This record gives sequence, structure tokens and C-alpha cells, in this order.
Amino acid sequence: MSKIWLELFLGKIGSYLINFFSKYSIWIIPFIFAYGIFMGLASYNLRRIEKKVNYEIINQTKYLLRKNPKANFISVVENIVLNWKEIVKLYSFFPYIANEFDLWVTKVSPVKVRELVMRDENRIRLVLERQNIFFIGDRGGIRKNLYLDYTNKIFRKK
Repeated sequence: MSKIWLELFLGKIGSYLINFFSKYSIWIIPFIFAYGIFMGLASYNLRRIEKKVNYEIINQTKYLLRKNPKANFISVVENIVLNWKEIVKLYSFFPYIANEFDLWVTKVSPVKVRELVMRDENRIRLVLERQNIFFIGDRGGIRKNLYLDYTNKIFRKK
């Protein structure tokens, strides 16, 4: 009886896939589990590097603002220097990186890390706002909702 229902709702291909998975699940599930651990480590590696980049941005901005308290955002951003090679070398414990929603990984290199970490042009401003570091004239603006902005980027109609 259940075979009839499976063929009715899933069709012949769907019932074939269910039968295939039930026969070989002892081999498929460990592979999926290992893939999940691999992707989790790669994602954690990127988050760890991002944390260090944020820390460096905040520290360098505080130092630059101590030197020149009336500095604007553009002058501060121009003077922030990140040593990507050293950050990757010291804070990468795994040879691959991945975003949370990626299906595959990327080999760790300073160019790829910089591309993934600094993908948003407002990243430095957002990192500084989270630490309550504002510049003259910035407080009057409407604050952007980060979660809605990223979901709009994901689900944007093309």
C-alpha cells in the first residue's frame, strides 16, 4: 500500500530515489556528516579571521582619532592599513574558508580572504558604529537595518 502512495505522490523517479537512499543510507549519511563538519570548520575559520580584522579596524580607528579628533570618516579609512598576509598566517588554523551559505570552500589566500571579508563597501562604517565610534555629521543619518539589507540582497529579483 505504501508503495502505491509513494509512486502516486513522488512518481517513479521519486520512489526510486527513496529506495536508493534507504538501501545505501549507511554510506550516504556519514559522507553528509563529514561534509557538514568540513564546511563548519571552514566557516569558523573565516569568522575567526573576520573577528581579527574587525579588531584591527577598531584599534587603528581609535588610534587615528586620538591623533586627530576632528578627522572625518574618509580620512580615517584611507589611513587604515591591514596586513592581510599576517592576519591569514596567524589566525587561519584550517586551509579553507567558506561563508555560512556557501556550498563549497575556497583555499585560504590573502586575496580571497580580503574579498570575502570586505565584500560590503560600508563594512568599516558598520563595524565602527557597533563599537559606538561615530564621526562628525554621522549621527543624524537614518540607521540602516543590516538584517533586512542582507535579506534583500539574497532575495532580490533580477
